[in-house]
Amino acid sequence: MKNRKRWLLASIGILMLVIGIIVLNKETVEIKKEKSSSYLPPVSVDVLQPGDNRGIIQTYAEIKPRWDTALSAQVSGEIIKITNDGFAGQAVRKGDLLIRIEDSLYKANLREAEQMLSEAELNFLQEQKKSRRAQRDWRRSGIQKAPSDLALNIPQLAVAEKTVIAARSRLHAARKSLAHTEIRAPFSGVITRRHVSIGQTVSEGEELVHIIDSNKLEISVALTMQEWAMLAKDWKNQTVTIRNTSGLEIARAKIKRGGGSLDPETRLYKLFLEVDDNPARHILPGEFIRVDLPGRRISNSLLIPESALTRDGFIWAVDDDHRLRKYFINVLFHSDGRIMIETPAKKATEKSEPFTWQIATTPLSSFIAGTIVKPVSAGGK
Repeated sequence: MKNRKRWLLASIGILMLVIGIIVLNKETVEIKKEKSSSYLPPVSVDVLQPGDNRGIIQTYAEIKPRWDTALSAQVSGEIIKITNDGFAGQAVRKGDLLIRIEDSLYKANLREAEQMLSEAELNFLQEQKKSRRAQRDWRRSGIQKAPSDLALNIPQLAVAEKTVIAARSRLHAARKSLAHTEIRAPFSGVITRRHVSIGQTVSEGEELVHIIDSNKLEISVALTMQEWAMLAKDWKNQTVTIRNTSGLEIARAKIKRGGGSLDPETRLYKLFLEVDDNPARHILPGEFIRVDLPGRRISNSLLIPESALTRDGFIWAVDDDHRLRKYFINVLFHSDGRIMIETPAKKATEKSEPFTWQIATTPLSSFIAGTIVKPVSAGGK
């Protein structure tokens, strides 16, 4: 009997101990649950206020020389000399000799033209003398009837005068032909290609060398209809920044003209810029660059980080109650890692004052609208 009581008391003690352990564990779990329920996920935000912002239209283009010319032979003949300036890659100045064509025939033509002009001038003087003599003889004759032009040697004099004019034109053409045996640089630039060699016989119109202007550079940019509409109204003669593909400023350019018509192939608007003639610039023809064009000034707009925009065209913001809100936005401009957007309309349940936005800088795919979060300023404040 005593053993039975002992076992009963031991069983009761063990049962009380188990119940105590269970109650203690339950309280611990509830405490953990309370602690976990009070945790708010941090969200990095950029605190912004709507304002009056001016946009920048970023577009890409190629630097092109103002003058890009293939020099062709104006006369036929054998190439007898190619100077060092006539080779590809050579920088030349206006007037430098590039190629010489054998010129003996053109010198002979020049001498012949000079002789023909001398003979024509002599003939003109003789006819002029005959005409004066005929007029003098007619006056002495006492004939009252008016003399004919033929009697006064007038037609012969006119022919002689025209012969002189023609001889002068032939002499001018002969001089030009002789001058064309020397191919000289029409402007300062760089020789990009050479098409002939010494000893080669060329015909009139055949390409000899190709030269581009390395001093006067131009840019042609293409804009969509939307970009054209967002371009500043006072764009003409504005100076803009030219950057390389790494984003570094390498030159400045002035917008000269454009917008008068659409490109017939791309149906895009064209703007033409002239690169400032600055000796310190680091830019070459053919270089691919970025142009920052002046955009319109937009009121009630926000400049947000590019990372804040999702692939679907949404942004996430934290409202005054620390809840996540999702907005579809209209991107106006891209500029140096930031984008300009129209300020979204807040919902009726949100406060309208003050006009401050907390934009999530790195939205996650796990974001759910209405979730309470802890906004953390991207600036560390």
